[in-house]
Amino acid sequence: MRRSMKTLALVVGVVGMTACGGTGDSGSKTGASNDLLIIGYDREPDTMNRYATHILEDIESCVVEGLVTNDEQMRIVPVLAAEIPTLENKGVVLRADGGMDVTWKLRPGVTWHDGTPHTSADVQFTVQAINKGDWKPESVDGFDRISSVDTPDSLTAVVHYKELYAPYQLQFVRGTLPKHLLQGRDLNTANDYNRAPLGTGPYKVKEWKTGEYVLLEAVPNYWRTGTAPKIRQLLFRFLPNTTTRINLLKAGEVHMVALVPWDQVRTIVPVPGIRLNKVVGNGYEHVTLNQRNFPPFADVRVRRALAHAVDRPLLTKTILDGEVEVVNGPIQPLSAAYEPNVRSYAYDTVAANRLLEEAGWRRGADGIRVKDGTRLAFTLITQSGFAIRESVSQSLQQAFRAVGADMQIRLLDGTSISSVWFKGDFDAMLHWWQMGADPELTLFFAHDRMPPAGRNINFVNDTTLSTLLYASDRAIDVAKRNDLLREAQRRIADLAPEIVLYNTAKIDAVPATLKGFTGNPTNAGPFWNVHAWEIAPK
Repeated sequence: MRRSMKTLALVVGVVGMTACGGTGDSGSKTGASNDLLIIGYDREPDTMNRYATHILEDIESCVVEGLVTNDEQMRIVPVLAAEIPTLENKGVVLRADGGMDVTWKLRPGVTWHDGTPHTSADVQFTVQAINKGDWKPESVDGFDRISSVDTPDSLTAVVHYKELYAPYQLQFVRGTLPKHLLQGRDLNTANDYNRAPLGTGPYKVKEWKTGEYVLLEAVPNYWRTGTAPKIRQLLFRFLPNTTTRINLLKAGEVHMVALVPWDQVRTIVPVPGIRLNKVVGNGYEHVTLNQRNFPPFADVRVRRALAHAVDRPLLTKTILDGEVEVVNGPIQPLSAAYEPNVRSYAYDTVAANRLLEEAGWRRGADGIRVKDGTRLAFTLITQSGFAIRESVSQSLQQAFRAVGADMQIRLLDGTSISSVWFKGDFDAMLHWWQMGADPELTLFFAHDRMPPAGRNINFVNDTTLSTLLYASDRAIDVAKRNDLLREAQRRIADLAPEIVLYNTAKIDAVPATLKGFTGNPTNAGPFWNVHAWEIAPK
């Protein structure tokens, strides 16, 4: 441990210098060890509360475990739950009134990090806290369909749904809130928890230095093994610039980079001591078109025109170095619900110009289209320091201008952008959704799932689509549900609420000596099984 803290001191001492772009000469170059693993991370968390954060929960999931998680094969597997409730094992009961009851059996012997038992009361408290209405979690989807939770004993939580809800298995993927710590408190201002949450996971927060890093330390008696994880400390350094992260990886000052930028893969291949782990991601990069904030996007002809203006194959071959593939919708081929036969938008500037003319947009003297005195001019936001997104944004800017649309680019850091999108305070946004194993789309496209109730930040309002999505949520039969989701994908493609670009191949650069690492195609992220990691001796 003495070696670990010495290494940490060296690393922290150079954060200020290296975060500006230099690799520095005084950082830790001792290599990854079971004393310390340093992760170059692309952004600082907005909060460590899993239910409130608007970004991927990689750091948080090391501390706060769900009742379930998604594994590397996109299966839903139990964690704090003893088993997955199903119709077959009587964990799910369909009621005559159209509702359903889901019984979660919890693992015995699991305690919060302060030694308090994790019980069904925590499940009940979590639902009540989210549905109470005085706290704003990132999404209430699914929870607002729960009428109540019974706790017949400390290890049994019976969740009563007002209607059938097919995605119930992932209801508590973000875990539970500790009732004994948070009951009676304002969760909006509970900063002790929001910055250092009490969890059941293999790690706990030792220090969060704003703007620099989060340091996690292993829990001494982790419940799965009865011992501490092999890797004693995880240091997440906040390095929003992609070039800086990769340079520090090459210099040995960080040991791991999750989600390697696709344009950097070739430069990492020859780096000694590093291996690249690649899986096809269950997610997609796209341009959100905010119909509420920028009214011209409410016209489907405008949306379709902009989709036709983009040469997606060229983007993937050039800027993305062929590491990803063009896709046409939100559900990816990894899912059994995937529908390949949807309307697609091939690169076709003739069609784009025709659609804009039909919609009444005429070119002005400067080449930008105008309708009723309004220019077809909007701003796209995307993550700063993410070289690929900056390059793609510039290509989109040129493509849209070619058909008469003036798009400006606004770069925001990875933490700030989350609050902006959640408020809907933007015209367009280039980003990705990393999806879970369940193919639910309601959260992203139903008319009543606009923030804060969900992630419909396109602000699409289509009755036909919403009806399909809610019907799919109520279809417990998997085959029937997949049929409805396929129809929903066809409807989404027709509506073109967003410009779908390409899939999200997930490439992680990890120490060659790291054992137990598998990666993960879903939004569970690469740290889903961090408790099993170990640095093997060289």
